[in-house]
This record gives sequence, C-alpha cells and structure tokens, in this order.
Amino acid sequence: MNNIRKYKGRVISKGMAEGEALVSHMPFSFMGSICDLASGTIYLGGHDLEGRSLKDKIFIYDTDYMSTSGCWGLLNMATIFKSGPKAILWREAHNISANAAIYARIPAMDHFEGGAPYEFIKTGDWVRVDAEKGVITVTKR
Repeated sequence: MNNIRKYKGRVISKGMAEGEALVSHMPFSFMGSICDLASGTIYLGGHDLEGRSLKDKIFIYDTDYMSTSGCWGLLNMATIFKSGPKAILWREAHNISANAAIYARIPAMDHFEGGAPYEFIKTGDWVRVDAEKGVITVTKR
C-alpha cells in the first residue's frame, strides 16, 4: 500500500518546508491569550491541541478567529521568538494569519482539492509543502 499522497491547493505564501504535521479541526488564533508566543505552546483550555507546541511543525487548522492581533502574534512567533510553525495549511485562509505568513515568509496554502487538509492529514504525518507549485506531499505515519 502506498502511504504517500499529493494534493494541490491555493498558494497564500510562497516557499517550501517539510516536517511533522500538527493537526486541529478547530479554528485558531495566534493571540498571546491563546498561545504562548515564546514557546509556541497552546494553552487555551478546551482546544484540541491544548498543551502542544506549534514550533517547527506543519500546522494544519480550520481558519482564524478573534482579533487581528493574531497577525502580530504569528509574526512575533516567527521572527522574534523563532517558535512559529514551519508552514501553515488551512481549510480557509483568513487575512489575520495569511498576512503574517506572507510577511514572515512562512509557506502557506488553502483550498485543497481533496477537501479540508485535516480530513486527509493526521498529527504525526510527514508533510512536504511546496508553496511554489501549490502541492503538498503527505507521508502517512
């Protein structure tokens, strides 16, 4: 059985990255009240990734919510604290984090042909993001 699959999507922020997937089915915010910007650890009670760190992961989630300050949170995580994700994949990009991904040069994509990325990627899968060509390669673990 072939455990490698490719999916096409829309490029939001160009670049390339690969790493372990960290997947949420929930919306997310990079605000400091939800995520520790210095470590990348999510501490929002009740979130399905509570206690997990985004640092150096391919972060997959639904879309953004809450305040536009989440844009500054992601930008600070990536550029100041070096605790941000290697890449971001959304079901639907929102300008809150899409802008920060572009400014921080974090590869990012959405609108995948296979559906929402959390439907075909699980936490622990290895994901290669080619946000130059608009293709991700998922190796199931």
